[in-house]
Amino acid sequence: MTEHKVGSLAAVRAGQPTKAKIGKTPVAIFSCGDDIIATNGRCPHAHGPLHEGEVDGVILTCPWHGWEFNLQTGICEEDPELKLELYTVRIDGDDIWVAIS
Repeated sequence: MTEHKVGSLAAVRAGQPTKAKIGKTPVAIFSCGDDIIATNGRCPHAHGPLHEGEVDGVILTCPWHGWEFNLQTGICEEDPELKLELYTVRIDGDDIWVAIS
């Protein structure tokens, strides 16, 4: 897996979800407590832009249909069969690096 620089830790910690693109894959980056979480940027339900969603604790709400996902597990609250792709995150100074397969 190759890592890609996707954003600023300071911006994400300030409550600003970040979007990036790695190859053709959209990526959304969130601050979740002390953790930085990176997911596929499109909702698995209807492909809504997850970086525009609301985060409350560990729950991300998709902006299109309100479906909720647990950012620690990726599991959808409405349909446990739906799951977000979660990616490996590494922090280096203020840089956020994400690895996808």
